[in-house]
Amino acid sequence: MKKTIITLFAGLVLTVSCKKSPAATKQIEEKPVEKTFSQKIEVAHKKDAFLTHEAIQFDALIEFGGNEIFDAKVTVSTTSDLAQITYKNGDEIYINKETIFVSPSLKDNPGVRFHAYTWSYFFLFPYKLNDNGTKWNANFKTKEVNPIFDIAKLTFGANIGDAPDDWYIVYKNKNTHLLEHAAYIVTAGKTKEAAEADPHAIKYQDYKMVDGIPFASNWGYYGWNIETGLADKIGSATITNIKFVEGFRNNFSIPKNFLKK
Repeated sequence: MKKTIITLFAGLVLTVSCKKSPAATKQIEEKPVEKTFSQKIEVAHKKDAFLTHEAIQFDALIEFGGNEIFDAKVTVSTTSDLAQITYKNGDEIYINKETIFVSPSLKDNPGVRFHAYTWSYFFLFPYKLNDNGTKWNANFKTKEVNPIFDIAKLTFGANIGDAPDDWYIVYKNKNTHLLEHAAYIVTAGKTKEAAEADPHAIKYQDYKMVDGIPFASNWGYYGWNIETGLADKIGSATITNIKFVEGFRNNFSIPKNFLKK
């Protein structure tokens, strides 16, 4: 009899334990975290796939006011720390982080540093949105009517890059999340107040797929204002021969006669 009672008690405990175990092991389902404005752009532009490559190369022909201001082949690491620019006439610029080296023929050219960083930055812009020192205001609004765009403002911390006072107002497509255009100021060589009196915008157009990653093959440059957005077109850039290249780091070698700027 005692044995029977013990057996029944053990069976009851086992039954209760079995009934409780599903509740004990039940996990709370977590809601997925909503991606930020800039993260959505990075996903649309395949940032993870982009960074699996060592470097990318493209030809850029840039015109403002009907005048050609840049015609060169740009090779830049996907992490943007190294770059080589080869002009059509043979002049060259090498960039190693914050330091640039130029062929002797460019030693007195005042625009070298601007050209060294600006065009590759515009090309890499979708992959630079969360660099160290970037600050986002997702609540920023312009006064224009723009139902197909989401907008946010990008600023920078002190001592970030050559021009930390620069800012960008970034437009992305609400459906594809691809970068559409970005208003910006250029403070290089001028005060922030002077730059803000003449903001411009770059419009990214004609996306082409390269190894499954979208790149804008035409850029339009426009005036811009916070009331109506894009204004008159002032320039353009044609981007061709886009391709990934490997071995760039191993082959990166600054010629001995080049000058540090």
